[in-house]
Amino acid sequence: MKFFLALPLLFAVANVEGYSGLPHPLALASSFSQIYHQLDNINLGNCSLAKVSLSLDATKSPLPAPSTNMTLKYIALGRGTQNYTCPLNGSLISNSATIKPKAIGAAATLFDASCIASSSLALLHEVPAIISATPLGSLTFMAALVAQGTRSTNLIIGEHHFNAGGDPIFDMGLTGSNSWVTTSKIASTPAPKSKSRSSSDVPWLKLGYKKGNGIREVYRVVTSQGDPPVTCAGQTGTIQVDYAAEYWFYG
Repeated sequence: MKFFLALPLLFAVANVEGYSGLPHPLALASSFSQIYHQLDNINLGNCSLAKVSLSLDATKSPLPAPSTNMTLKYIALGRGTQNYTCPLNGSLISNSATIKPKAIGAAATLFDASCIASSSLALLHEVPAIISATPLGSLTFMAALVAQGTRSTNLIIGEHHFNAGGDPIFDMGLTGSNSWVTTSKIASTPAPKSKSRSSSDVPWLKLGYKKGNGIREVYRVVTSQGDPPVTCAGQTGTIQVDYAAEYWFYG
């Protein structure tokens, strides 16, 4: 039960408004004086995933299942931006309303979700919608501080970005391992729509191995936000759209 108390406290403090998205120092000090005792001796990260499995039946067209003989290595919550581009003078082009933004990659911080997943998958699936609306600077800052006050190692366990060739890369070096993978898309399916979910959620994906170490397949599921504007009308240059998602890593 302590874990379930800690999670909303973490997100509540992460949402304290302040300069550049960081919590105001006085609000931060006040909040931490209240939650430090609540988080004492709670392990928020590094939980076993032996009894956790990925369900792929939420979408109309399910993604392919993990390949045989694969082991679930990590579950992470990714928070960052999906990145797109429009012509630099897009706002002045007469047909800009017919030009669609072009995807040019993404960048995300990966947070350890192993304890949430091993405690309650239903709770895990609610988190992307919460953190997609939370300023990334605040969330990263708070995760690092909370991890120092618990028995967890740093809750920030990796990073996601694209290489110059447009391939998605996941680097889990912050776990202390040398696990990383460059991937290519195996399958994509639209994010399921519901009353509680946005129509602008990026698709769910299965990604496969191109090169790397320790990771062979990656799933991006339970996405929140991230879709670009429908057209380039009024847009110029690079567009960054906040998003969050669950990432499941197999190897």
